[in-house]
Amino acid sequence: MLPSLPATPTALPERWVTRHVVLILVVQVVFGFAWSLYLLTPKFLTTVLHAGPETIGLISAAGGLAGLLTVPFAARGLDRLGRKFFFRIGAGLIVFLSIGFMQVRAIGPLVFLLQGCVAAAFVLAFNATAALLADHAPPAKLGQAIGWLGGANVLMNAVSTMLAEPLAMRYGWNAVFELGALGGSAAFVLSFALRDAPAARLEAARQTAMSSTSAGTSLLAVLVSTMLISSVFIAMFGFIQPYALGLGAREVRGFFLGFSTSAVACRLLLGGLGDRLGRRMLSAWIIVGYALVTLVTVRLQPQFLMLYGLGFGAAHGLVYPTMNALVLEVVPASRRGLGMVLYNGAFNAGTTLGALGWGLLAAQYGYPSVYAVATVTALVSAAILMFGRRATA
Repeated sequence: MLPSLPATPTALPERWVTRHVVLILVVQVVFGFAWSLYLLTPKFLTTVLHAGPETIGLISAAGGLAGLLTVPFAARGLDRLGRKFFFRIGAGLIVFLSIGFMQVRAIGPLVFLLQGCVAAAFVLAFNATAALLADHAPPAKLGQAIGWLGGANVLMNAVSTMLAEPLAMRYGWNAVFELGALGGSAAFVLSFALRDAPAARLEAARQTAMSSTSAGTSLLAVLVSTMLISSVFIAMFGFIQPYALGLGAREVRGFFLGFSTSAVACRLLLGGLGDRLGRRMLSAWIIVGYALVTLVTVRLQPQFLMLYGLGFGAAHGLVYPTMNALVLEVVPASRRGLGMVLYNGAFNAGTTLGALGWGLLAAQYGYPSVYAVATVTALVSAAILMFGRRATA
């Protein structure tokens, strides 16, 4: 009998959820809390400044345009100047715009400028933390990692709005803006504890990138699909508040509570689904879920705002990180910063055009027409993603 050979040790799964990864999530939570306070801006515009749907659309579009104009700046610098530098700029903008909103007394250029700062702050800070987290995470865990980061941010959508709405009703909106300045300052200080990923981790990512399972995916198709679905996103986030208020609702925070609850649950429990099943086709089918939510919103029932939020949060909670990871899978690993910026740039382009279009459509034909057209837009986005493949040799 041949002597038995010693068993080859089985490679253990790589432990990637380190103390520093947790720190990145914590820093994003603090930033996300301050930034999410400004999700209630449409209510502030409607109830305090008496803005109509067309004006709200223009202000939202100004934010999207500012985010879009921030993209080239971030694209050139995120991979060159480092992630932490851009995060600090984003946190500093939160402090600046919070102080600025305290000075607002009527609709004017200052409102447009400050809304632009809201969008630019998110582009800079979230792209920075997402790229930093992607540097630390193994390629096979990209979707899960980005899902967790997004979940940390989305969780604050609920916490901030649940706190800010009663705070504004009792003490006035300046109390909300002061809280924003405090949160932005805290995020800025905490960013000095962040550190870059080890060089060995980045080199391993470059080696693994050549075996991408989405090698045939068209980057252009993903970005176009992202633009379309982001226009649907702004239809829900930017216009459901005045729609519900016009139907007699007094509070809108239930929508954000439902959205955050389901989005965070999906990202924590199902964030790695695209990593296992395929990111492109999974994203396409989830976008069909987007279409179902906007379809039922045509006949909005304000008393069920939380249910609308739950449905929309489940769809967005899965599709955003899955498509983000798909972009990072398609671009070279050494240009992940650029990939993050391209993805979020496409998202901002969609929200800009969407906000303009939906505002004009609502002013002319009412809010139900917005959600009818948004349903068709989501279905077109899903079709482009399903069939948008580049030719391969």
